[in-house]
Amino acid sequence: MMLFDDVTSEEGSKEKIILEAAMDEFIAEGWAGARMQSIADRAGINKPLLHYYFRSKEKLYNQTVYRVMAYFFGFVLGNVEGKDSFQEFLRAFIDSVIDETAENPRIPLFIMQELSRGGETIRGILSQVLSEQNPPVTEVMRTNLIRAMETGEIRPVNPIQFIMSLLGSCLYFVMAEPIIMELGKQTGLLGNFDRSRFLEERKEAVFTLLYNGVRS
Repeated sequence: MMLFDDVTSEEGSKEKIILEAAMDEFIAEGWAGARMQSIADRAGINKPLLHYYFRSKEKLYNQTVYRVMAYFFGFVLGNVEGKDSFQEFLRAFIDSVIDETAENPRIPLFIMQELSRGGETIRGILSQVLSEQNPPVTEVMRTNLIRAMETGEIRPVNPIQFIMSLLGSCLYFVMAEPIIMELGKQTGLLGNFDRSRFLEERKEAVFTLLYNGVRS
């Protein structure tokens, strides 16, 4: 499933086009700079029709945030739930996040745009998204960490510090890819760059660094 493919109303195809256009506009212009007319133009519809589907910019923005959060955290949950060991959980988490954000780089870019506003909207919507999951992905993460510490698979760690390191390591390349590419060009460290191969190496590098850092 791709981003916004879960829009299933009778007129879901048009809603999907609008949400895609809105996401691009909010990434490019931010909340303050985004205009409903520009979103309508991106979607190839007139402005009155845009207001028919989404009454205001705020409602359209909130729905876009909700869809992005529900899709991303639902995708991660589907990949990490039910793993028998912390090692399996960690590898599944890293692989799924890096693969998905590499395929849909707008996800972390959109989230960063929202966080630049202070993140008030995303906090409330993320709470709603997690309450709709059973179990929520946050509980799966916490359970795997606590269980691994209790069984001695990993040494005692601060769970929130580890999760921050995990998320940052998985998301950084996609968010900073233009900078990394230029640094690689200037230093000659990337050589004949193959993005797919690099991402596979990245998944293994993140896993090795984090797992070796915490295992007993």
